[in-house]
Amino acid sequence: MTKGFADVPGGYLYYQQHGQGQDVLLLNAGLTDLRMWDTTVAWLADIARVTTFDYRDTGLSAQSDGPFSELDDIAAVLDAVGVSRATLVGVSDGGRQALAFAHQHPDRVAKVCAVGASFGEFPDPTAAEAAAREKMRAHFAKVEELLRTEGTRAAATWDVDGWCPALNPDDRRRLIGWAVANDRILLMETAHGMELDPPVKTRFAEIVPPIAVFTGGRDFDGTQLWARRLADQAKEATLLVVPEADHSPIFSVPERFERFLRDALAA
Repeated sequence: MTKGFADVPGGYLYYQQHGQGQDVLLLNAGLTDLRMWDTTVAWLADIARVTTFDYRDTGLSAQSDGPFSELDDIAAVLDAVGVSRATLVGVSDGGRQALAFAHQHPDRVAKVCAVGASFGEFPDPTAAEAAAREKMRAHFAKVEELLRTEGTRAAATWDVDGWCPALNPDDRRRLIGWAVANDRILLMETAHGMELDPPVKTRFAEIVPPIAVFTGGRDFDGTQLWARRLADQAKEATLLVVPEADHSPIFSVPERFERFLRDALAA
């Protein structure tokens, strides 16, 4: 393993690199850090050179004090580890970042694996999409209430249980612990990370690299509907729906997630 820090405007990003072979960059879910990939790296490094990193405001990376480019941060990490082109695997908010980077830098992306990718509000929602967002707003409102009344751990527990109902007890504790450790994200009034303008959720049809979309049947309805919208609008996309998976298939269905990723890399 190699590890280090990539300098970026106003801060630095902690990264790790494992293995040899085709390049793969793993992009974390929002309230985690690169530790979420430990079980994936354990097998993936046998067939690929795998890079992970902590976003700003998480893990060992610097805290942000104002707006910054998420996409420039990704490029800085790839440059620091000597990777010119990679397959990007993003879970949840990491899926959004992976797709935005692929839109801006198609020459640097071989493929995107978007796993439970999250994009927030739907532009011009269908009736089903509007109803799904109402459920999400209620979930986030409860998170905010718990932050005010009971603190970070209670809010993180509610959040993890909502997104990831299929976890075993140990993995549930891991995700709650990572959310608590990275609670700066929960407590910030406004996220500082910036992507495309207009955002990638309105530009799926413009993405050039192929996309493999994974969604779980036990995830929120909104996430599943976003997966279908992405698969319908992108130029070259496949969609896999795994009924027993939730928002973190790395943990809820690890064998199925591994097969999905191996197949995507082989293709």
